[in-house]
Amino acid sequence: KMTFIAETLWFLLPFLIANQCPGFARALGLPLSTTPVAASILGENKTIGAYYSAVVGASVTLWVQSIFALPAEFIGANILLLGICMGLGVALGDHVKSFVKRTRGIVPGARWWPFDQLDFLIGGIILSAPLVGVPGLTRFIMAVGLVLLIHPVGNYLGYRLGLRKVPW
Repeated sequence: KMTFIAETLWFLLPFLIANQCPGFARALGLPLSTTPVAASILGENKTIGAYYSAVVGASVTLWVQSIFALPAEFIGANILLLGICMGLGVALGDHVKSFVKRTRGIVPGARWWPFDQLDFLIGGIILSAPLVGVPGLTRFIMAVGLVLLIHPVGNYLGYRLGLRKVPW
């Protein structure tokens, strides 16, 4: 069982890293990292910089994984194209979720569990599926469980480091 958990964490790593990259881009003052995509419908925190920073984060993580051992699901895929799809999916997943939150009258920054935790993973999986397929049901369930455990910790650390405005 520990092997399956470790393999699932290795599978999740590009998605998790890509999801944190917009905060790092903002903290580093990178171009467009504070420029909202559409503040009136997504909120001020959904930026243009999320798209390139998430792509870079996913791509670099996949490249590093390819040096050691790619997750089984990613073997045979074009790593650069997969990184682009994953990163864009991570950013789009977050932005689509924010749009749905606004249309439901939920204010920016308010908690919306579990969607705030899973949006990036779902978006990343959907956009990378044409290249690598969808993970098996057992892998997907384990990934969701791990994200629900890991994501709040990562967000809290990002908040404490000043990379996020809210701790969730």
